Amino acid sequence: MKINELFDFLDDELEYPIDHDEMVERIGEVEVGTPADQKSNTVSTIVSAVGQETYGSADELYKTIIGNVSDEYIGRKFYDDRGSNPAEGESGPTDDANVSF
Repeated sequence: MKINELFDFLDDELEYPIDHDEMVERIGEVEVGTPADQKSNTVSTIVSAVGQETYGSADELYKTIIGNVSDEYIGRKFYDDRGSNPAEGESGPTDDANVSF
């Protein structure tokens, strides 16, 4: 399953509140693929280190899963589409008033 399909799946598949062990029993083997589809992890693997006992809603479980995925799920690490300012003196801004956002 693609990660962007996960919330709807959690909302449809489970009734809340649900405890951690029951959730793992019911959907723990579901594979959640990385955005590049090169790798996937099971829900149980992703939440294995979580100390939470109960999930009150699909949103709470979704946030727990998203907060515990590995770096493979985040796309280009340290990517910044805004770029950086050139160093002063290299035809860059000389003060904050010259910086355009």
